[in-house]
Amino acid sequence: MKRKLLALTLLAILLLGAAPPKGLLLKRLTVVNKSERDLELELTGSCDDNWYYLHVPAGSRDFPSMTVFTITPDVYSMTAHYIELWDPVYGYTCGDTSSRSVDVTRNVRVVILDCNLRPPNGGEPSMIKLGGSGGGRRRR
Repeated sequence: MKRKLLALTLLAILLLGAAPPKGLLLKRLTVVNKSERDLELELTGSCDDNWYYLHVPAGSRDFPSMTVFTITPDVYSMTAHYIELWDPVYGYTCGDTSSRSVDVTRNVRVVILDCNLRPPNGGEPSMIKLGGSGGGRRRR
């Protein structure tokens, strides 16, 4: 009887110490805004429940704004909307580079530049750079 109790206690301790399944852990999405406009990031995941609309305050190239979000792991389609003061609801997207696929099954860092600046090559592996070649378009 004592052996069974001891075995059950050890089994319970091992199960409590086990890590949760890999897909259930939340991931960190760090957004660095180097544009001089507020941003709204629209994230649409492969699952219908994974949909986010995130606000990122304005920054600058010298003093970027950094915002950290904790979200559910998924592969998201991300669209950055640059918000205008005269039209804070709709804003505009930046040419054809406005929508990107972002794999948030690990911690990811996204750097967003002004719409008229091209993103530089290089950077850390978990960094995604958004910008454009100029010419924004209005969101519908």
